[in-house]
Amino acid sequence: MTRHLISLFFIVLALSARAQAIYSTADSMRISSILASIKDGGKQASTLQIAKEFIGVEYIASTLEQNINNERLIVDVHSFDCTTFVESVVALTVTAAKEGDFTHYCKNLEKIRYRSSKCNGYASRLHYISQWICDSAKTDIIKEINTGMHTATQFLNLNFMSTHPGSYRQLCENPSLINEIIEHETPFRDISISYIPKCELNRSKTELKIEDGDIIAIVTAIDGLDVSHIGFAHWINGKLHLLHASSSEGRVILDDDTLYEYMQRHRKHLGIRVMRVEP
Repeated sequence: MTRHLISLFFIVLALSARAQAIYSTADSMRISSILASIKDGGKQASTLQIAKEFIGVEYIASTLEQNINNERLIVDVHSFDCTTFVESVVALTVTAAKEGDFTHYCKNLEKIRYRSSKCNGYASRLHYISQWICDSAKTDIIKEINTGMHTATQFLNLNFMSTHPGSYRQLCENPSLINEIIEHETPFRDISISYIPKCELNRSKTELKIEDGDIIAIVTAIDGLDVSHIGFAHWINGKLHLLHASSSEGRVILDDDTLYEYMQRHRKHLGIRVMRVEP
């Protein structure tokens, strides 16, 4: 459990018969404040503008691993891992575009985080980015972009969770969930996807066709995984940078290094997939 959530009183809100959200007063106020400021500004805020609101927020790994035996919708904008940072920003972008409120935000977050838009236990969470991309495309929230620079191919064989159950608290405590995880991994085995290889990431915005605020998913060479990190694109002086929740820095940062430089430091980082939010 994060230090933030330990220190604050929790409120449990019944959003619907199908799910409940757990959040603190500070979280609901922060989200409502951002939504109100966007509405008062009279313009639709971009994904990048919303993402930059959270620069400096603390990084904490496994922010959703709180209720081992009872999966709930966790709303936390005061600490992130890389995935919850992206999910939270996308949910805010979609909610703001429709002039929604905090309740709408929670529903959008559930739609983004869970298979078929429904929180229905741990296995219903979209644990792999490839699953997330596929499911989100069905709800017209994001779409994967092929920029023409996708010249490399990754052969997917998603099995990391089912072959490393000891790395996941819920699977350790509830081994019966492993079969459900395998069921959801199986459609993402023995298929190939294309991506932009990291050697191409020093090209121009015109060449890469990546926009500010696009979601950058880093393709990995780790067996059984598809993506190892995720964040947002930000062009600075003609160079592509990554805005992300950084484990090494312990907070959300706009990386000083270009994405090309960042990728060269990590041997298992192969390249990127690109998604665009469609509020």
